[in-house]
Amino acid sequence: MSLRAFHLVFVLLAIVTAEMFGARQLWHYHLTADLAQLWMGVLSLAGGLGLSVYALFFVRKMDSADIR
Repeated sequence: MSLRAFHLVFVLLAIVTAEMFGARQLWHYHLTADLAQLWMGVLSLAGGLGLSVYALFFVRKMDSADIR
């Protein structure tokens, strides 16, 4: 497995984990109305979105540099 492929797998795993944690925290906020749960959920979902943007940037940069 190349370093590029490993990096993409790692980032995709981080995105899935962040999104699942964010959804879980929002569900707990729905049950408990604790604002800490809401903020952790929102920040985690935003982090997952940021990681998605980073993954797209990384793929485009590696394609333009012709690194496989």
